[in-house]
Amino acid sequence: MKRSYVLYTTLCAVVVGVILCYVFVFSDEEIQRQVASTFEKIDIQTSHQTASLPPVEAAQDDEDIDTTDALEQINQIDEVYYSDTIGAYLVLTEQSEFFEVSGNGTRVNSVLQLENTGQARLDDFIGMRMVEENLVYAVTANGTLITIEREEGRWVERPRKQIKGLVSEDRIFGLGYDRESNRLFMMNRLADTPDLELLYIEEREIEPEVPAENEPEESTESDDNVEGTEESTEEATTENVSTNDNVSSETAAAEEEAPENEQDTPDEAVEEKEPETEWMLDSRQALSADGMSASIQQKFERFEGVGLVERQGRIYVLDSEELVLYTVNPEEGTINGQMVTPRVYDSTGMFLQDNEIFAIVHPEVFDLDAFVSVD
Repeated sequence: MKRSYVLYTTLCAVVVGVILCYVFVFSDEEIQRQVASTFEKIDIQTSHQTASLPPVEAAQDDEDIDTTDALEQINQIDEVYYSDTIGAYLVLTEQSEFFEVSGNGTRVNSVLQLENTGQARLDDFIGMRMVEENLVYAVTANGTLITIEREEGRWVERPRKQIKGLVSEDRIFGLGYDRESNRLFMMNRLADTPDLELLYIEEREIEPEVPAENEPEESTESDDNVEGTEESTEEATTENVSTNDNVSSETAAAEEEAPENEQDTPDEAVEEKEPETEWMLDSRQALSADGMSASIQQKFERFEGVGLVERQGRIYVLDSEELVLYTVNPEEGTINGQMVTPRVYDSTGMFLQDNEIFAIVHPEVFDLDAFVSVD
């Protein structure tokens, strides 16, 4: 009897607990959105990890190939970005190679060789950012914006665009994305000055130019045609009077059918072209360093920044030569700094993973041990 009582009491408690848990926890709309977002990220990560691509030296057949050994081909790292959305590392190398590496750092999911020949030869990469799960932007030191998109399971490069509005004195680095204004931003250190600023750039449509050269000629030709038409019309009026009545009904019927046939063909044949766009400098925001301590201020005068990561509304920049991590508040337009450990000396960049900032200290090879936390 006691065992039955304990069993039923336990079952009742479990049922009541589940009901209360749903009422007080999972009925909250914010929690439901977070749960849905988590499952969405899991689906995205699964789709990216299952769509594996061959290594750099791809085989000729289309069979799925184990790309684990391709990690050895990732060397001379230029930029690293960790995407929490797809659960993978995105890597750019000095050889203009783009890799997607699994979150555990053991497998290359895909690889793309960027074109790096001719007059449009790529400069050093100074920043990379994933804006959407299938859209990545990268920027070079000379202001060239690289667009990389995932199409049918493969990363492909889109036409490059030069950022307009930059000047020769700009020393840009890093790349971020402001979702509220849908703008990219970089950091800039003016040459031979201690001034640091945020540069916001936006994508704008290029307005097509309307040629107006042929307007006078067309008007002259139309005047001549009008005069000739008037003379011929007067001569032919008497001849066509009798025939117009007989043909009028047939002409009207043809005119009623013609618009329907003419409207269908152009709509199906003509495709709307996407408007051409360009990336332009939208604004410059100077940063005030008045709140720095005297020791940090002295180091800031020799500032050489690397990396750019965003966390909780703040922007973090590392000066690995002076071993200072700078914090930027975009809303207030201020910058401050604090010392970090010598382990990040001579690092080449930073990225954010699981809300933790990592510095790239050994760019020769891809190894998770080469990424050092600076928090």
